Amino acid sequence: YLGFSLDSGKGIVSKDEITFVSGAPRANHSGAVVLLKRDMKSAHLLPEYIFDGEGLASSFGYDVAVADLNKDGWQDIIIGAPQYFDRDGEVGGAVYVYINQQGRWSKVKPIRLNGTKDSMFGIAVKNIGDINQDGYPDIAVGAPYDDMGKVFIYHGSPNGINTKPTQILEGKSPYFGYSIAGNMDLDRNSYPDVAVGSLSDSVAVFRSRPVINIQKTVTVTPSTIDLRQKTFCGAPSGICLKVKACFEYTAKPTGYNPSITILGTLEAEKERRKSGLSSRVHFRNQGSEAKYTEELTLTRQKQKACMEETLWLQENIRDKLRPIPISASVEIQEPNTRRRVNSLPEVLPILNSNEPKTVHRDVHFLKEGCGDDNVCNSNLKLEYKFCTREGNQDKFSYLPIQKGVPELVLKDQKDIALEITVTNSPSDPRDPAKDGDDAHEAKLVATFPDTLTYSAYRELRAFPEKQLSCVANQNGSQADCELGNPFKRNSSVTFYLILSTTEVTFDTTDLDINLKLETTSNQDNLASITATAKVVIAKVVIELLLSVSGVAKPSQVYFGGTVVGEQAMKSEDEVGSLIEYEFRVINLGKPLKNLGTATLNIQWPKEISNGKWLLYLVKVESKGLEKIACEPRSEINFLN
Repeated sequence: YLGFSLDSGKGIVSKDEITFVSGAPRANHSGAVVLLKRDMKSAHLLPEYIFDGEGLASSFGYDVAVADLNKDGWQDIIIGAPQYFDRDGEVGGAVYVYINQQGRWSKVKPIRLNGTKDSMFGIAVKNIGDINQDGYPDIAVGAPYDDMGKVFIYHGSPNGINTKPTQILEGKSPYFGYSIAGNMDLDRNSYPDVAVGSLSDSVAVFRSRPVINIQKTVTVTPSTIDLRQKTFCGAPSGICLKVKACFEYTAKPTGYNPSITILGTLEAEKERRKSGLSSRVHFRNQGSEAKYTEELTLTRQKQKACMEETLWLQENIRDKLRPIPISASVEIQEPNTRRRVNSLPEVLPILNSNEPKTVHRDVHFLKEGCGDDNVCNSNLKLEYKFCTREGNQDKFSYLPIQKGVPELVLKDQKDIALEITVTNSPSDPRDPAKDGDDAHEAKLVATFPDTLTYSAYRELRAFPEKQLSCVANQNGSQADCELGNPFKRNSSVTFYLILSTTEVTFDTTDLDINLKLETTSNQDNLASITATAKVVIAKVVIELLLSVSGVAKPSQVYFGGTVVGEQAMKSEDEVGSLIEYEFRVINLGKPLKNLGTATLNIQWPKEISNGKWLLYLVKVESKGLEKIACEPRSEINFLN
C-alpha cells in the first residue's frame, strides 16, 4: 500500500531538493511512511528514511502532510494513524507530528495528538495555511466518527505545534471530516479557507474570519483622587473623574483595511459590584450605573476612535484606601449593510483570542496620614479584660483572676462586660515612619458564644472622640465595631461591650469570645494579633442565693422500752410517735428557670446499729409549688 497517501516539498531532507512523503498504512502490520528522493541516474524514487508506526493495525500513514509549523525553514511532517487504539487512555486514532531537525530524522521524537475512542481521528490531515495570520502554518485533522464528525484545527508555533485544538469544526452531514482541503483563499480576504468533505455527497466550506488586534488605552483626569479638592462638577460629592478610552485596530496583511463597527464599554469597580458591594462611583448620565457603552467606527487600520464620559464619586464613601479600577473592553458589531444577490455574505473579523479582552486603569486616592511611599502601614494593638457590671449602672469592675484565667461568679447580675482597648501608634518611637500610619476602615469584630448575647456598648475614653460605633446582628451573636475611617495615627479608644448572661445555665463552664481586628491599611502582624486575641476565655462559677431552714414537730420525742421485732407490732401507738419535719427553701436571687434546677438533699437516721428501725418516711407534702418529686420512691412507707 505504498503510495496510499502522498505529499512533497523542499526542505524535508535537503533545502534544494524535493522529497516525496508517501504513506504505506499496512506495512509491517502497523503502517509506515517513507521519505523518497529521485535517483538522477535511474529516474527512480529511492527511500531516504522510514517512519514506523507504533500500534498494531493502526493504519499509520493513512494520510500525510508537510508544513513548516515552527517557521524555521524546514518542513515538518504530519502523519495520521486513524485506527490507533489505546485501551487505557480511551484513544481512538492518533496524529504524529515530527519536527524537522535540519533534515535529520533519526533522533526526532514525535508529538502525538490523540482522538476520542472510535473517532478515526487522523483519517485526514492537511496543511491549511496560516489561517490566523500569526506567521505560523496551521493544520486540520479529520475525525469522521466523532459523533457526526469533527475537524480539529491546530495552530503552529515557535515550539512546533500547540497540542490543544484552537477550534473544532462540526458538521451536520454524517462522517463529516472524511476529507479536507485547505490553504486556499476563496473569498479573497487574505485568509485561507477550509473545505471539508463527508460521505453524504456534500462539501462544507469554512471561510476564515480575519483576526484583528484592537489596542485599548484608558486615561483618567485627574490621575489621583484628592478628597479635599472639591469642584462644582455636578457630583453631589464635588469630585468627578473624566474617563477617556481610545481604540485602534491592526491586522495582517497590512492591506486589510475594512471599516469596522465596535461597541466600546467602560466599567468601574466591576469585581466589587459582582461581590454584591455598592460602587463608589457612577457615570454621570447613567443614573446609578457604573457602566457606559458607546458604538464607534474604526475606519481603517491604526485609525483611532475615542469615547469619553464623566464618573461621579459617591458621597460619604467608606473605602478610601483601595483604588477605583476602571476597565475598557470592546466587541465587534454586526454591520447593517445589505449584501448583493448571489454574493457571499461578508465575514466579520474576530478579535485575537491571545490578546487581553480588557484593559484596566486604577485610580488611587491621595492618602492622608500615610508614608512618603503613599502606603499606609498601620500598627493596631488590642487589649481586653472581663468585667462585671453593677446593676443597670455603667460601673464596671474587673473579674478576679484564678490560675491565670478570669473567673466570673454569677449571682443575680444580668450583664457582664468586656473592656477593649485599641491603639494605633508607632511600634518604635525612634522610627515613627516605620508604621503607625492611619488605619483605614478600622474595625473590631466580636463573636459571642450561644450563652452570651450583645446588649450595648459604652465608650470610656477615646482620642479623637465620637468615632466609635457598634452594631450587632439580628440574634446578638456578633458585633461589628467601627473604630474610625481612618483610625488615625496615635489614636486610641477604650470601650465596653455589655453582654447579657440570660442564656447561661448550670452546664456553662466557660465563655469563649472571638475578637478580630480588621483594616484595609497594610499591617503584616495583624493576623498574629488577631490569633493571640482570638479566643477570650473566662471561667464561669454560678453562685445561688438560696436559704434553707427547718423545724421538727414535736421538737422532742422519747425512744426506749423493750426491743421487739416488726411482727410484734399490733397498733400504730406501739410503733412510736409521728414526727413532722418542715423545710423551707427561699430563693433570694435571680429565677432559676434559665439556669436549671435546685435540689434539696435530706438525710436522717433510719436504723440503729442493731438493725432495728429508728425513723422511716411515711409521707411527703409541699406548699408553694405544684408538686415536689422525691427520690427514691421506695423510701416512702405508704402503709405506715
